[in-house]
Formats: sequence, C-alpha cells, structure tokens
Amino acid sequence: MPTFIGIGAQKCASTWLFEILRCHPEVVLSEPKELDFFSYRFHYGLQWYEHHFPASTDARAVGEISPSYFHEPAVPERVRQVLPEARILLSLRDPVQRAISNHKHEVRLGHFSGGDLSFEAGLRNNASYVEQGLYATHLSRWLQWFPKGQLLVVIYDEIVADPMAVARQVYHFLGVDPDHSPAALHQRANPSYINRYPVLDHWRRLSKESLHRMGLDFVWRLATASGLKRAYERINRQASEDAIPPVDPETLQSLRAGFASEVARLEELLGRELPDWR
Repeated sequence: MPTFIGIGAQKCASTWLFEILRCHPEVVLSEPKELDFFSYRFHYGLQWYEHHFPASTDARAVGEISPSYFHEPAVPERVRQVLPEARILLSLRDPVQRAISNHKHEVRLGHFSGGDLSFEAGLRNNASYVEQGLYATHLSRWLQWFPKGQLLVVIYDEIVADPMAVARQVYHFLGVDPDHSPAALHQRANPSYINRYPVLDHWRRLSKESLHRMGLDFVWRLATASGLKRAYERINRQASEDAIPPVDPETLQSLRAGFASEVARLEELLGRELPDWR
C-alpha cells in the first residue's frame, strides 16, 4: 500500500511531481498516474487499488498522484481510514491562473467547444473552475483528518523559479535521497495548446496506452523518432492563444476579489504570505 499520495490540485504541476518522482530510484509510483480511487472509484474496493502497486519492493516510498483528491469532500476521511500514516503531497497555484489553465485544458480535451471559446464562456459553463480554487476550504477539510506534519504544500511559482530546490524538499519529505537529480526537472508538462481535432488526439492517446500495456513502448519511441510526432503536431495542434481570446481584465479583477478571502485564510493555514495571489 502507498506510503504517500499526491492530492493535486488540478493544473498545479501534479504531472511535474509525478515525473520527478517516477525517475527517482527509491520511489515506486502507480501506473497509470491518476487512479482516482478515493474520489471516483472507491466502490471498486481495496483489492482493485492494491493491484496498481507491486506486491513487494525495495523502494523507500510508494505512492500515487490523483489531483481529484484535493477538492472532493469525501476523500480525506477515506484516506485516513485506509492510509492513516500516509504522507500527503499538495501543489498549489495562483487560483486565477489555475482557473485559466483549467479552461485551456477543457478546450484541449474537447470537453468545451463551439464558436465562443472565451474564458468567460467557460466560467459560465463550468463552476468547478472557481470551486477547485477554494484552497483554504479544501485544505481545512484535509487538516481535520491529518496533522500538518504529514502534509507538504509546494507552490507552483517556486517550482518554476527553482525546481531543484522544490524537488529536494519533496524527496526529503518522502524520506528518499534528496540529492537525486531528476531527468524531468525542467520538463514542461501539459504545454498550452489545443487540438484542432479532439477525436484524432483521443486515438493518439489510446494507441500509446495500448502499446504500453503490450510492452511495446519501443514502437512508440521509434514512431516519435521518425518524425511522425512532429507531423501530427503540425496537423492537429495550435497554440491556445490562437483559438482562445484574451481574458477580459474585468473578469480577472472579479476573480481576484472572489478569491481574496480564501487566499487570506490559506496564508493563515500555511503560515506564509502569497502576495502575488492577491
């Protein structure tokens, strides 16, 4: 069973955390990354969950990262019942920028489409853009079930500014060699683009996953090296800025005001200031 779990938040560098942990020789992670067991698949039972981890391992840390865990109300109590000693990893980002990134993600996946792809239209369509940014509310719920010493909060801006320092902090927290230099340290996860044809991207991801399950990852690497990846990107990808209009300054001001009390409460919970978020 896991010794740690990453709980999100969504669009706050959870993929970066997964990658720097996956390449650490003393860490074992679930496959795939997002099991969503405690949020959306709890009814599958513990046996299903356990099958995603090795029966035996010499790793010093075993875990999984599912960004849905942070904001789903039932999750903290469930985790406490099953993994009371687990270390909890949480990454947070300016809630306004998180919401904008969330919108780009939904457009890229084809979950939001049509003639108006503006962020404002996305806000009207999807209340979770704001709900997921209520960090103090969600963190308070976790702190009802876990002491602060079992939870590490890292900030997106600090990952960007000094990724190695954050990586060392994470490694130290999990009890593994903090001096490991991860190959994915400067890797940019989930770059800002959208798919012209979401169905085509669905088949791309399905093909990659199928090859991985069959142990044929080398086929995917050969296809990538042959130039097929670059050809695919020319056909199906475009910069999100080319399809999504700039965010209205009044929208940004309104969101800042809406998140103000949450940011202030979060600063109290963390014992640190986050001036850029205000």
